[in-house]
Amino acid sequence: MSEFNVRGNSSVQIEWKGEPITVVSLGCDRLSALTPLATGVIRQAQVIFGSGHHFAEIEDIDTQAEKIVFASPFSELGSLLDTQQLKRVVVLASGDALYFGVGKYLKRVVGSNHLIFHPNISSVQACFHALGLPWQDADVVSLHGRPLNSLRRHLANGKLIACLTDAKSNPIAIARELQAQGFAGSRIWVCEAMGSPQQRVGEFAVAELANSKSVFHELNVCVIQLSGKPALLPSFPGIADHLFSTGAEPGFGMISKREIRLTILSLMQPAPGEVAWDIGAGCGSVSVEWAHWNEFGHIYAIENDPDRIEHIKINSERFGTDHNLSVIEASAPEGCDGLADPDCIFIGGSRGLEEMLEYAWRRLRTGGKLVASAVTGTSRQALLEFIPGKHGLEQIDIQVSKNLPQSSESRTLRPVLVVKCIKSEN
Repeated sequence: MSEFNVRGNSSVQIEWKGEPITVVSLGCDRLSALTPLATGVIRQAQVIFGSGHHFAEIEDIDTQAEKIVFASPFSELGSLLDTQQLKRVVVLASGDALYFGVGKYLKRVVGSNHLIFHPNISSVQACFHALGLPWQDADVVSLHGRPLNSLRRHLANGKLIACLTDAKSNPIAIARELQAQGFAGSRIWVCEAMGSPQQRVGEFAVAELANSKSVFHELNVCVIQLSGKPALLPSFPGIADHLFSTGAEPGFGMISKREIRLTILSLMQPAPGEVAWDIGAGCGSVSVEWAHWNEFGHIYAIENDPDRIEHIKINSERFGTDHNLSVIEASAPEGCDGLADPDCIFIGGSRGLEEMLEYAWRRLRTGGKLVASAVTGTSRQALLEFIPGKHGLEQIDIQVSKNLPQSSESRTLRPVLVVKCIKSEN
């Protein structure tokens, strides 16, 4: 699973003591895109942070500033900035710094009050203008530093998307991913080095690009008009049970069944930026579906069974949630000690439920949601003894009867008690 910067995770934050840091977006058309004010700021700077190609773009501006190179994805920039306190600092950014750029990172590291931004057009905007395509309905997907499978949540017939790429998630890899996911009929435009003398725009069929040996400029954006019918990817909450890997008969095994899972998710109410825990995650159906529909949140799936861990990983890769789902192979509650305090917790395992509920309630943020399910008599009793006096209580009993595959006969599943409560300030 890949790292994801979420509230509560460690990240460099500095107390900026000097005048505001100026962030100059360079746009896509070299010096002609800079305003006189932005050019003046660069001239007067004492220190300028940027990449090699950024400095090439301002080489005609007369400045005596010290130039410091920082690498994407910006992990060292905060520490480097801290060494330049009380100096006039400029940070250069490609395209638009506040659109999938360094701006978000800087706001987190030094705070909005210590930043001044000079705007410019983004590479995505330049691409759509070069193609003459209206883009108000387009999805923009950053694959930069993310696994390619995170593209999957955005795939739907007729959709228009733009992908910000990197060396691994390059145009050819994207075409192969589209082919594998049932979107071989899509068209792809590869827009390279927008605004530079090397600018080039090429249109490809998916199969053509997937088998290409072309070498593309490292600065490229892929615009895709999707066409296809995916066999696996869901278009609405409620992933079919048989699509999850469990090691058992399709649709069975250690997963929360779809009807129960949708109830659980509706009580969890996933929201962007939230941190969630799934304790006793089984094969990961709740975690994966939570992460699939909540791209900008992060969930930790805590499970101690090695076989189930492998199925969580398979399911996470299958549904494109590797970037916002972390698998914790450990027993709870001790396996949760190093995790960020959550906004929401789901407890699906029954072993040691009484202790687990108390620990979870202690770690849950004020205003956070605790959702738990119980099947056995012991776990139902522990849950019912825990909830009295809790705020925002919801209690639901569910019993599901489902037909067997290729049969009109049905199988009645055991009743499940699902409870939600909210941690109030009192």
